[in-house]
Amino acid sequence: MSFTSKGQRRIPKPQTQHCGNARAGKRVVYFNPSQDEVVAAVRSLYADCLEPFGRILLRRVRERRAAASQPICDVDDAPMVEPKNLQKICRSCPALMVQEFDENEITVLLFDEHPVFVDVTSPLDPYPPMLWAALASYFGSLRGKDALLPGGRYACAQALASKGLPWLTGRSLGEVCHIVQLAVSQKKVLGYTDGNMVPYGHSEESMKEQCAAWQQPFLNPMKKQEPVSYPVASWEETRACLSAILHSGCCAEVAITAVSNAKRLFRSRFGLDLSETALGHSRLSELLEDPRLRDICSVQVRGIGQFVIKAATRLPSVVARAHAHGLPHSALESTSHLQKTWYGHARWAAQPQPPMPLATFPCLSARPACTALLAPPQSRLPSPPLGAHAPPPGLDAH
Repeated sequence: MSFTSKGQRRIPKPQTQHCGNARAGKRVVYFNPSQDEVVAAVRSLYADCLEPFGRILLRRVRERRAAASQPICDVDDAPMVEPKNLQKICRSCPALMVQEFDENEITVLLFDEHPVFVDVTSPLDPYPPMLWAALASYFGSLRGKDALLPGGRYACAQALASKGLPWLTGRSLGEVCHIVQLAVSQKKVLGYTDGNMVPYGHSEESMKEQCAAWQQPFLNPMKKQEPVSYPVASWEETRACLSAILHSGCCAEVAITAVSNAKRLFRSRFGLDLSETALGHSRLSELLEDPRLRDICSVQVRGIGQFVIKAATRLPSVVARAHAHGLPHSALESTSHLQKTWYGHARWAAQPQPPMPLATFPCLSARPACTALLAPPQSRLPSPPLGAHAPPPGLDAH
């Protein structure tokens, strides 16, 4: 307890922190919840049959804070909670048990209550056909702003649960989250457009399917963009460019690139637009798995990302060699380490790659922008930044 110079008791200030937010143009307020507040938030997630992952618990603590404020404010206007502070509170609370879910996520459990959670990512569909028919009919009737729902699965489920829809009566929020997940991933009832969840007929995926059926490039009408400024790659050009990209890696055995980088590489290196819809596919990953590219590449999931692998690449040998140099398997499986180990070694390449003869890709000879881009740079790539470690010997020399 402290007092002022006049002997008056000093009233402590609320435990809040202020942080500038240049993007939003306003200051962000943080608060430190008490252990009782956090325990109550965890119990509320148990009641909703939702596993209290860290990101969901952060949101729930903030929601309860907004509901308890006077006057009640919107959850987006309520003070935020620092994730690190929340973890400290959970770990120090005797009523809570913190388990590491992965490198970036935790789950917080109660010692005195048996958990019964809905697996919101499960592909199994336990719901009756009548529910899906009612769901499709409901979303098919929405128009205008009513058809826009929050883009997150949790927020979308909350919005649906708040509408009092008869076919969702008696279902927990966890079940509604699972229904939303299946509606997007399997049932083609919901989709995404410009960050919002919308009826599938208004989604980008639906528009891509229509473009793929007509083999036309996809232009998102919700975004302001100029018409395609690059020629669209044909099947022959797609095969040639993918082969050039995967053969230009510093390590021929582990030639790899992220699926998300494929379009950028086509534009920057060959001046071509890789359009999956123009080649008859609604998803880029499906295009890269087309039988016509099977002798060029394959798509594999590693960590949290999808990667394009040169055909006949034997990844187990890479893992074995990594273990031989003392690299843990868990680190190799992470996306950041994959990028550094498999295709990030180019920045430390000791020798420039031999130029690839243009005759190898006759279909690109007619493209002026491609002629100078097929050959790799003639000078060595820059040295790693100060403090960076060179790759282990042996991983980049085969």
